[in-house]
Amino acid sequence: MTRKLLLADDSVTIQKVVELVLSGEGFEIRSANNGEEALAVMPEFRPDIVLSDIEMPVMDGYKLCKSIKTDPDTRDIPVILLAGVFEPINEELARDSGADERIIKTFESKELIGKI
Repeated sequence: MTRKLLLADDSVTIQKVVELVLSGEGFEIRSANNGEEALAVMPEFRPDIVLSDIEMPVMDGYKLCKSIKTDPDTRDIPVILLAGVFEPINEELARDSGADERIIKTFESKELIGKI
């Protein structure tokens, strides 16, 4: 059974890295450049898990996560927040948004697979 992963990240490089790492793990991956795009594709894509960068234009990862976790149709979907080495995760915002996990970019393939 193919699992579906929605990646919200405005970095094409990160999109490609995640696709390369997870392509052999049985995931169908859909990418969005910001939180609003991610929310727009959720109803038809119906992901099993969401990876979201915390720093994105239009809608950041914290707001995306909060939107997912407060919607009765999507609240059970795990959300992992991604942060760059120099953009520390605000733990209070992450906790308040309902994030399930956090990963710092650049990550090892095994770390990403393990957290998912």
